[in-house]
Parts: sequence; C-alpha cells; structure tokens
Amino acid sequence: MPDSKTGLPVSLALTLAICCGFSVATIYYNQTMLPLIGATFSISGAHVGQIAMLTQIGYALGLLLFVPLGDRIIRRTLILGMLSLNFLSLLASATASSYSLLLLASVVLGLSAISAQIIIPAATALAHPAQRGSVLGMMVSGLSAGGLLARALSGAVSTWVGWRGMFFAAAAMDLLLFAAILTRMPATAPSSALPYFELMKSLWKLVRDHPTLRRSSLTGALTFGALNVFWGAMASLLALEPYQYSSGQAGLFGLSAIVGIVAASSLGRLTQQYGIKLSYLGTGAVLLAFVALYLGGALGLWWLILICATALDIGNRANQLANQARILSLAPEAVSRLNTVFMVTYFTGGALGSALGSSAAGYYGWQGLALVGMAFAVCGLVAITWSKRADA
Repeated sequence: MPDSKTGLPVSLALTLAICCGFSVATIYYNQTMLPLIGATFSISGAHVGQIAMLTQIGYALGLLLFVPLGDRIIRRTLILGMLSLNFLSLLASATASSYSLLLLASVVLGLSAISAQIIIPAATALAHPAQRGSVLGMMVSGLSAGGLLARALSGAVSTWVGWRGMFFAAAAMDLLLFAAILTRMPATAPSSALPYFELMKSLWKLVRDHPTLRRSSLTGALTFGALNVFWGAMASLLALEPYQYSSGQAGLFGLSAIVGIVAASSLGRLTQQYGIKLSYLGTGAVLLAFVALYLGGALGLWWLILICATALDIGNRANQLANQARILSLAPEAVSRLNTVFMVTYFTGGALGSALGSSAAGYYGWQGLALVGMAFAVCGLVAITWSKRADA
C-alpha cells in the first residue's frame, strides 16, 4: 500500500485524478443545459441560473458537512457513500416533474458531488513530499477535465437526447466510479479520533489559528466566483442574437479547459517557488478576460469568447493551486478539514458568482456579465495584496 515514504504510484494517481474529474463533473452538467431546462419549465434566462446556484450551494454544504469526516473515517468508505447518494440525486434530477423538484434535486446533487475533495487530501497525504506539488497539479488537472467533460458532453448529449437523458447518463457514470474507487483506492487509516461534533468545532479552531487559511480561502473564492459569473450565464447569452447557438454548440466552449488541464501539473510544480505571484497572474488574467467580454462580447465573435473562456480557466486554476498548496501544508493531521474550509469558501464564492452573473446577464447582456466579473476580479486582487502585506 502506498504511503508518504514510498510515494504515490503514477497509475494510482492517474486513476484518482480521473475519478476527481468525473465526480466533480456532475455539478457542471446543468450549466450548458440551462436554456433547455428553462424552456421545459417556462423559466426565463434571468432566473434559470438558480439551478446552477443551488447546485453549488449544495456542494458547499456537502464540503462543510461531509469532507471533515475524511479525517475521522476511512476515506474510501466515505467516497462510496457519497457516490451512492449522488447516483440517486441524478436520477431525481432526470425524472423531476416540476421546476421546484429539480431545484431540490440540484441541492442534493451538489451536496453529494464532493468525492474529489476527499480524494485530493488523500492523494497528497499518500504522496512523497517532493511529489506533492505535482500530485496536487494532477488532481486539479482531473478537476479541470471534469469541467471540460461536463460542459462539452452535456451540451452534445442534451442536444441529442435532452437534458433528462444527460442526467441519466451521468447516473450511469457514477456506477463506474463506484467500481473504480472500490477496487483501486487504498483503505487508509483515519488521522483523527474526534467525534463528529468535535471534528466540526475544530474547523473554527483551524480558521482562528491560521490566518493564511482565511486569506487564501477568500482569494480563491473571489476568483472562482468570477469564473462562475461567466459559466453561469454564458449558454443563455449564446442562445441569443447575434450567436443563436444550441446547447451543443455552447458546450463546445468547454474545450477551452484543455489548456488549463495541460498547464495544471506544471503550475502545481511552480506553486512552492512562486506562490502568491501565481495568484496575481491568475486573477489578472481573469480581469483582462472580462474587460475583453465587456468590449466585444455582444459582437458575435466566437473566437473572442473562446479566448476569454481559456483565460478565465487558466487564471482560476493558477489562483486555486497557489492557495490550495499553501493551506494543505499548514497542518498535515487535518488536511481534510483544511480542505473543507478552503473549498466551502471557494464554492460559496462560485454560487454567488453564478447567481449574480446570470441575473446581470439576463437584464444587461454581455456587459452586465462582464461588469460583475470585473468586480469579483478586482476584489480578488485587493485580497491578494492584503494577503501579501500580512505575510511580509
């Protein structure tokens, strides 16, 4: 069995990265299908973004309630339980008879789609110290691939068999993930014997005792919120003039994440050397992308949207890696709880970005989306500057 002394075999790391990607993909499938879902239930573009928002709120709640258990019980067992609940929520989404039921299913879908955030601290704990940056980069590559797969695949499949068919296909994928985790993931021993409520109370202690955790979580959340301003409204805007793209065509913009996937492992290796500089570069790229969308989003230039989507993905990944690498090294015995604090804050920012972005885009189009995205990015740059001065 691998441990931090012998390192993590590449084959196992690759398997876990793939599982990260497919497990997190379930929270992104709905983004390119929002126009189809809105048409089914006669919901406007300004309000159908509630589905993406509630999915991410559910994800943040799942991170808070369940990921800390990765320090308390066998992580493989926890992941298998989450995959089972996620399977049921996808079936509920596929068969929802009303918009209200779909919203409820979306919360549970997000709540149970947290397997990747249990795998990541497990993989970094198993890795040799010299491997950890590279392994973290590989896991984040898997997460990037999950977003890519979700947006491109859901756009194509929903055009062919409808949005309900896409949710059924995602449920079938969960069965394959269950088998992969059951047969390949080591059953590592827990690192804490704290009862559940004591475990939850310790989250506040970690937040209180580690200023780096607070600052890194905030900067990560703001940049991820900016990314979701774009993805929470992009498909609805592309369905309008001058683009008039189908869900399948909008989903193809998810291919922009290929660059981020390729770059993530290299960025992971650079985190220890450059740290906060990566946060600056990443958030700066996000800001420039929204400036470009403000100036040219409504002009019908598909290549501009593709370039901006690529810059947003790379910028967010650089920022995430820099901040996540910092927090996971703070307390090795509490990596699941550290990751919980970071990712709960991170996806709360994402949910806020989805809600504000879809609302602004629904009323003010591309320029409304861009202004909200710029606000998130500017706040992110301010938070990074504050963090740098506090660390000096």
